[in-house]
Amino acid sequence: MLSFVPDEDSPYTIDECKIRGHADLVFIPENENDIKEILLKARDEGKTVTVSSMRTGMCGGGVPNGGYLISLERFNRFIGIGKDDEGYYLRLQSCVTIENINNTLSLRRTEGFIDITENAVNDFRNDTKSFFYPVDPTERNGSVGGNIATNASGPRTYKYGPTRNWIKFIRVILPTGETVNIERGKYLASGRKFDTVVDGIEIKTEIPTYEFNKTVKNAAGIYVEDNMDLIDLFIGSEGLFGIITEAEIRLTEWHPLISNIIFMPGDDSALSLINDLRNDTYINPEFIEYFDTGSIELIRKSYSNDPTLLNPPEGKHSAVFIDLSLTEDIEERYDALFSLIRKNNGNPDISWIGYEDDDRKRMFQFRHCVPKSVFDYVASLKEKMPRLNKMGTDMSVPQNRFDEMMIYYKDELEKSGLEYVIFGHLGNCHPHVEIILKDEDDLEKARTVYRLFAKKAIELGGSPSAEHGIGKLKSEYIEIMYGTKGVEEMKNLKLYFDPLNMLNRGNIIG
Repeated sequence: MLSFVPDEDSPYTIDECKIRGHADLVFIPENENDIKEILLKARDEGKTVTVSSMRTGMCGGGVPNGGYLISLERFNRFIGIGKDDEGYYLRLQSCVTIENINNTLSLRRTEGFIDITENAVNDFRNDTKSFFYPVDPTERNGSVGGNIATNASGPRTYKYGPTRNWIKFIRVILPTGETVNIERGKYLASGRKFDTVVDGIEIKTEIPTYEFNKTVKNAAGIYVEDNMDLIDLFIGSEGLFGIITEAEIRLTEWHPLISNIIFMPGDDSALSLINDLRNDTYINPEFIEYFDTGSIELIRKSYSNDPTLLNPPEGKHSAVFIDLSLTEDIEERYDALFSLIRKNNGNPDISWIGYEDDDRKRMFQFRHCVPKSVFDYVASLKEKMPRLNKMGTDMSVPQNRFDEMMIYYKDELEKSGLEYVIFGHLGNCHPHVEIILKDEDDLEKARTVYRLFAKKAIELGGSPSAEHGIGKLKSEYIEIMYGTKGVEEMKNLKLYFDPLNMLNRGNIIG
């Protein structure tokens, strides 16, 4: 096991939110016994423990505020394949990345895999169908363990749901050093109470009484419901209750896709097209992504520095990005799509359509150019303004309140004088508003506007965090959403599993 004192600009004390933390020691364990040894050492020395993997988080959840930091980067091994009535699933360690999962499945690289169920590896190798893991956060280099900790999602949540829907099993080291194997469907609450034994360890605790909002895309707070599954208590809990070392993820059958980027004459026409697509039951896109005119201009500027990027057409445009399944009625579905584009004053002839892998990859590169440009810009300002951090929203609202929320975004941003772009997952009424900061005055304005946005989203029945989690940056919104009683119930649950409040202190509940 490697350990060292991190220097002041160590990559281990920062994540993609660009907030810098500090740690007394960084540990890189090789195995579970190493983790248990670190937890014991931390307990004896009165240290907190923060867990990180690929450090792709957006809310500071893996950023340490002193104490020890455990990096799970060496927990990056595939273990095996199983098969049940619902299909194939992979067992893997928690720092395997989404990119690595996708590559392994597409190339059917199964060397060294064990059979979780009888003959599963051989069956998978010889299956004529292809399979994939449909959860697709924008950051493909994020770890599956980090995704489970935040119940991460992405564009395809529109069709397939978030991480939670695809997790069959997790292996967890509790803050006490004990290990539990939690299989979906095996350990259920009675109402709002768990009274069960897992691997010889008694779990007997009350569950918070608040209602977790399941009507919108929501990654804010600890998931609870009547008669819930124990595995769901850990998914989305941002490491408050334990350290995930292994997981089993379900796969689904791959089907050929056609990518489409549809350029529209302005934001209003693009949003109107998206509304029609949401309400259309025939076209049935895999996801619906949006780029406002500011986003397209940002991509255009990036193109001037990187000619490998697809260059948007000349003129002022916004855009809608969708994937369509290549089905037998694809021509009829395109006719319906083109009709909607024309209805909303668009021109199908300037759309991009790509079926080949290289074309589709370039379209996804185009989509990822917006957040990447913002990340790079914020990073470039950190040396002059170290207090600066990325200021992007991650909020969702019900579909019937979406127009109201979009108007509110634009009105408050225009009043503030802040520069911004809006893009993202509008299939789930979940745009990202990225505020382009110029100086520290802008940072204070942005923080004020962000609070207004979060309160408005909650008021409209939405969530202040649809996919990135709460971490350390957004904990103030938890009380707005769940009230003082809800926060106290979360704290009590945290202390049940972690009596010393040692593990990932500061996440969700401050």
